[in-house]
Amino acid sequence: MTVSPWRPSRLTRAQQEERRLAAQPALNDPSRTTLDLAQQFGVAEVTIRAWRARLRRDGEEALRASRATGRPERLTAAQQDEIGVILDGDPRAQGFDTHG
Repeated sequence: MTVSPWRPSRLTRAQQEERRLAAQPALNDPSRTTLDLAQQFGVAEVTIRAWRARLRRDGEEALRASRATGRPERLTAAQQDEIGVILDGDPRAQGFDTHG
């Protein structure tokens, strides 16, 4: 019985970048097929073709993660930690009655 390697359904941005950078030497190898690379790195063939095109066009930097876009955080790290402590704490300390 052959067991395929477990792969998470979602990767973090850092893990996605790590995978692309790990694939770079293989992407530059003309003897490697798109299908072979797709199976090795757990992506679709169209993704391998896109990675190869980006490499040809922009070099290794094209495989690095881009800056995440979106609304900037409004709370500081200290404020986020404080909220975490409150949420993990006893609700009675925040004035909530725990009796139904």
